[in-house]
Amino acid sequence: MSLKTLHKSFAAFLFLFSLIIYLDTVAPTLSFWDCGEFIACSVIMGVPHPPGSPLYLLIGHLFSNLPFGDIGWRVNLISVLVTALSVMLLYLTAVRLIRLYRGPERSLVDGLINYGGAAIGALVLAFTHSVWFNAVEAEVYGISMFFTAIVFYLIVRWADEADEPGSDRWLLLIAYITGLAIGVHLLNILAIPAIALVIYFRKREFTWSSFLVMLALSGAGFAVVYPGIVKYLPATFQISAVIPVIIFLAVGAGAWYALQTKQRIAFLALASAFLIILGYTTYGSIFIRSQLDPPIDENNPDTIERFLSYLNREQYGDVPIMTRRWNNDPNYSSEADFFWGYQVNYMYNRYLLWQFVGQEGDFQGAGVDFSKFYALPLLLGLFGLAYHVSRDRKRALVVLTLFFMTGYAIILYLNQDNPQPRERDYAYVGSFYAFAVWIAIGAQALLEWLAKVGRDRRARVYVLGGLVLMTLALPVNMLAKSYRMHDRSGNLVAWDYSRNILETCAPDALIFTNGDNDTFPLWYLQEVMGVRQDVRVVNLSLLNTGWYIKQLKHMDPQVPISFSDEYIDRYLDQHDMTALRKRYWPKNDPKKPTVLSIPTPDGGTIAWDVPATMHLPTGQGDTGEPNFLRVQDIMIIDIVATNQWKKPIYFAVTVSNSNMIGLRDHLTMEGLAFRLNPVKGQEIDPELMRRNLLVTYKDYYRNLDNPDIHYDDNVYRLLQNYRSAFLQLATYYLERNLPGTAVYHGANPPEQTLASFDQLSDHDKVLFILDSMERYVPEDVIPINADEITLHLGRLYADLGRPEELRRRMDRLASQPNLPADKRYRYGAVYLQWLGDTAAAEKQFQQVLTRNSGLEERLQVATAYAQMKMYDQARGLLAEVSMQPLDAEGQLRVGAVYLQIDQPEQAEKIFQEALQKDPGTGTMLKVATAYYQAARFAEAERMFRQIMARDPNNGHAVGGLLQIFDRQGDAVKAVQLLEGWVASHPNDTGARNQLEQYRRRLASGAP
Repeated sequence: MSLKTLHKSFAAFLFLFSLIIYLDTVAPTLSFWDCGEFIACSVIMGVPHPPGSPLYLLIGHLFSNLPFGDIGWRVNLISVLVTALSVMLLYLTAVRLIRLYRGPERSLVDGLINYGGAAIGALVLAFTHSVWFNAVEAEVYGISMFFTAIVFYLIVRWADEADEPGSDRWLLLIAYITGLAIGVHLLNILAIPAIALVIYFRKREFTWSSFLVMLALSGAGFAVVYPGIVKYLPATFQISAVIPVIIFLAVGAGAWYALQTKQRIAFLALASAFLIILGYTTYGSIFIRSQLDPPIDENNPDTIERFLSYLNREQYGDVPIMTRRWNNDPNYSSEADFFWGYQVNYMYNRYLLWQFVGQEGDFQGAGVDFSKFYALPLLLGLFGLAYHVSRDRKRALVVLTLFFMTGYAIILYLNQDNPQPRERDYAYVGSFYAFAVWIAIGAQALLEWLAKVGRDRRARVYVLGGLVLMTLALPVNMLAKSYRMHDRSGNLVAWDYSRNILETCAPDALIFTNGDNDTFPLWYLQEVMGVRQDVRVVNLSLLNTGWYIKQLKHMDPQVPISFSDEYIDRYLDQHDMTALRKRYWPKNDPKKPTVLSIPTPDGGTIAWDVPATMHLPTGQGDTGEPNFLRVQDIMIIDIVATNQWKKPIYFAVTVSNSNMIGLRDHLTMEGLAFRLNPVKGQEIDPELMRRNLLVTYKDYYRNLDNPDIHYDDNVYRLLQNYRSAFLQLATYYLERNLPGTAVYHGANPPEQTLASFDQLSDHDKVLFILDSMERYVPEDVIPINADEITLHLGRLYADLGRPEELRRRMDRLASQPNLPADKRYRYGAVYLQWLGDTAAAEKQFQQVLTRNSGLEERLQVATAYAQMKMYDQARGLLAEVSMQPLDAEGQLRVGAVYLQIDQPEQAEKIFQEALQKDPGTGTMLKVATAYYQAARFAEAERMFRQIMARDPNNGHAVGGLLQIFDRQGDAVKAVQLLEGWVASHPNDTGARNQLEQYRRRLASGAP
């Protein structure tokens, strides 16, 4: 095999292998976050959130018309294909960079060194977390990395061929691709400084003066593209639509003139600008499509003014670069500390280490796990960086520039605040790509060293052996360790969960949703799949914008809104003082009552207090409490009032109470949504809940019982909403507790039980509901995210006669590693009190003592031993505790345990010591209470009477004595006590009523 064929074989293998892996793990349909929006907009040619991705949508529309597979899967294929191409491009780029300092391959060993090293770097990139994550869903970051990869490859190729005729075509192609890439994401223009460096080092010898000139020209070129072409060129439309056309044609004419007059530099500069503008014209599709009012038309950029606002992302506001977003976060001592600790370390360095050291897990805030990749990729990359600098510092500076611009420079520019709604690692894949180049170079250096060690005869064996070992230690290990976490095959949650939200709603309903994950997937189902298009989704975040309010008002299905378009534009879409006064909502101001009322269908009204939801300073006397309503709050109020109960109104269960404008008591749960109800206090609709959970959703809990499917932390959180609904329905029947005529047998088919559900006792209904929950959303696959819920569920089963279900859950909870002492103690108490398992309880208590030797833990365990009647163990712990210096509170607790193990003399001694340290009434009350709880009523009565002798007005002592007399059945003493108390406290009506009750008991002869 020739070296050229070997080179092509490596490239083809890398493309095909990564393509196969990505195809095997790609999401079968839409995923959460922006994916549903991008797929829907691709299919219907809608307008997504600013600044849009028109080229991606055009390509997505093409892929959506493929004649096979789910539509969401078809659009996902874009990311699969371009990421596999990016892996191949990294290999091709790395080979060319290696040749620049090592020379072309002259033998098979040379080929294995160059190609093998480059292949290692490419495969490592393929299986880094963020690259793989982007490769298997419909998002712009995969194709954005592809554009970065291809322009970087093209500039390196140009450097190889710069002296050949026609090499300038690569520079022009780079310019055109850069223009096109802007139609995907602005990240791609960050490669411009690296491109400029390649051109400089290829055409000029380094001098400080020429280098500074290059930096100035590079900065100027970057400014021409951004903000020049991206922001300022479209802005000229405000003056006249002819101006940008004239500029475009003038640039093209200038390029033609320069070509004719053989002015090469001027031609390249003007032709590049012309081609960037030409590529950028894909944004015209956004303007054109918005004119046609597609169902998804975010920001409605159908006028020049709104289109420019859309391009400039004005919806998100301006972020200062120099002033870091610290906001006096108590976790950071200064702006500099916040910048380094949060923005750099947490929001970038952590992500970099995820890729090349290992990720702790697939959950928000995950740390770095050295045991995943053992930092081998990181170390090899750092070695490759050092080696690259030593062999070819010019190109090393190029890669370093790309790494910085696509990593740390973004951190500086974005100035992210804390917290973020999700992890942001996906945005930095350009820098991970650059680091993978150094991994390739580091691998090549090690293979070259092995060839030298093996000398001529054994060089091939050594190089092949090293290549195999590095492949196993790096990419193969990364593939094995990361495969499950990145495998989305079979993950249908976004489709099913969103479908179930829509199907919860009654016909022609409105549903308020919270954010991306309960809105974008619903848009996809409605606009692409035609599911429940009668339901109007109202996103609360977007409800703060005027354009969205008007779309809801005018586009079918219309939302009842009373405000005129002029009012919306003037008061709801502005933030000046006049507009803000309309949102002023002070508390306890008679001129601005916060209690609202609306009529109900039966002729009555519902009234509720609407709390302010945001604070704006109003001057002197400002308390800092919320004093304004958000636009979304005003709109919910108006929609509810204007609707007049004509359309059913729902809130998704993901909407927080703070976004419900005080209506929570009027919301009735029907499944994955709450319905607004004129009746207050009806927490659930049991019939609709049962029908939705057990019938409507039945076929759309797909794969939630499949342990082979991976779900991330975000999905786990969402799926708890199913459990919440099941448990609330079960609690309803548990509290009602009506008898029935049929009996539930767990072995019967669910359909048979469901058919006779109404005949079951409420006891059996609860069991069936809990079993159905476990069948559809099993805990072994979808873990419960709170131990409290697990315990509650287990206790429910135990109360219903299935203690084995509690034991199963307790065994799982207790097997968790590194449990804190309070949880261990609590689990031991559950074993003891609910299951009567003293052996399991003692095992937990022993672990508490083994891992924690504090006073609190020993007292807790001693108390538990006393309850278990393990008196010897309790005495041993109490002896240990008593040897430590104790305050009065500690002595009181020790004395209480001595009472429990029937050692009243020891208890009395310790109580006296405590009273000497703190002779106050509070200590005496605690001693008396300890005697009462130990059923030593004589000692308790004595102590309570001592308290009353000191303080005749002490109601706690009176209450304690009454409890003793009740337990003893001594109504005479109770009457005597209360007569004395009422005589000295004639206004105590409660005591007077109690006295009358006791007198009646005495008169009737009752004890």
